[in-house]
Amino acid sequence: MNKIIEVNEKFSYAVVEPGVTFTDLYDHCAKHKLKVWPSVPSLGWGSVVGNTVDRGTGFTPTATHHQHICGLEVMLADGDLVRSGQFAVSNSPSAHLSKFTFGPSIEGLFLQSNLGIVTKMGIWLTPQPEAFLSCAFDMPDLDDIETLVDTFGELRRNGLLTSTVYVSGLVEWAAMVGRRVDVWKGEGPIPEWRLKELQKELDIGVWNAKFGLYGHKDVVQAQFDTLKKIVEEKAPKGRLKGTLFAGENGQTLDPLSVPEPHGGFFVGVPSLWSLPMVKYRLPADGTGVAAHIDYSPIIPSSGRVVLDWVRTARKVCEAEGFDLFCDFFMHERHVIFVNMMTFDKTNPEHRRAVEAIFQGLFREGKKRGFSKYRSHVNYMDQVADLYDFNDHAYRRFVEKLKARLAGSKRKEALKSHL
Repeated sequence: MNKIIEVNEKFSYAVVEPGVTFTDLYDHCAKHKLKVWPSVPSLGWGSVVGNTVDRGTGFTPTATHHQHICGLEVMLADGDLVRSGQFAVSNSPSAHLSKFTFGPSIEGLFLQSNLGIVTKMGIWLTPQPEAFLSCAFDMPDLDDIETLVDTFGELRRNGLLTSTVYVSGLVEWAAMVGRRVDVWKGEGPIPEWRLKELQKELDIGVWNAKFGLYGHKDVVQAQFDTLKKIVEEKAPKGRLKGTLFAGENGQTLDPLSVPEPHGGFFVGVPSLWSLPMVKYRLPADGTGVAAHIDYSPIIPSSGRVVLDWVRTARKVCEAEGFDLFCDFFMHERHVIFVNMMTFDKTNPEHRRAVEAIFQGLFREGKKRGFSKYRSHVNYMDQVADLYDFNDHAYRRFVEKLKARLAGSKRKEALKSHL
């Protein structure tokens, strides 16, 4: 189940089986010189199907992967094979071109579920553009996150920015280039004075945004010029940088011609760029085993709300001697805020602390009506319990579907512990 069934250049879609990784799909497109860019997540070794049905995200204009599914084939528990949308019409030329269908849309039943096994998936890709303008924006102070979110949230909603705005915090950025012991050898969270020194040493902000503009060269340049005027007015403390890359003689842009730190997953090229961060809290002697866990709530794209969350999360982390280690992904109306806890899993105190941090963040999130959108298996019950309208009517509905599809009247075990 690891075949690439089709990559269609004209209509910019792929059809893949579950074993196909993002690297496999990229390599196929590059080998055959297909002018399409797959959206890839921060770690490119994962399954395209697995990431997509777990609502994973990337960085290009097709970054919200599950929203770009078009046509699923699924094996049900009784052995029946079902297809969705126009894919269910024999020999349909629109099988992977249109989400319009006749009757209920069923793709969502197979996201984060075990109601069936996805055996084939159509997914839309980004047409290779003529130009890509790599953008970076940073702001110097913790409370600037309110301005950043309100400014860029509006630009996501009004369509000036068509792809995810990825924002990383200072400590996470430092973890990309070294371990904690390289920047602070003391106990407890890194003090404010040392964080300010780090900013100067790395020439970054407390908040660092990266995103891209995609399309015709003249269009993306005009978009950047407009963006520059807006941020100068609304976020004057920030620094905006833009670097334009374009194909030669009006041709489309080869993604490999875009060097790091501008290219990579922003132009559909998979990598393991962010993997070193998990080693952040390993000891200086090189021992230990790197691990991580996160609490990643869905939060309204409101500067005031996100600032409140940052202040709260920082207190929770620092109470256990950990730094605020975070990033977030700005969509049109919400942000996915990733509170990351990296640790040495051979260290009992680290294991205790990250569990305390997770539970503290979970309690604070619950007070505000926040929920994670996917979860480590250890916390699925907690997350599922948050969906409590009408005495957990959602859970009962999905359990009925599972029992019916499994041919049983008893409650069946469900993924996401529903």
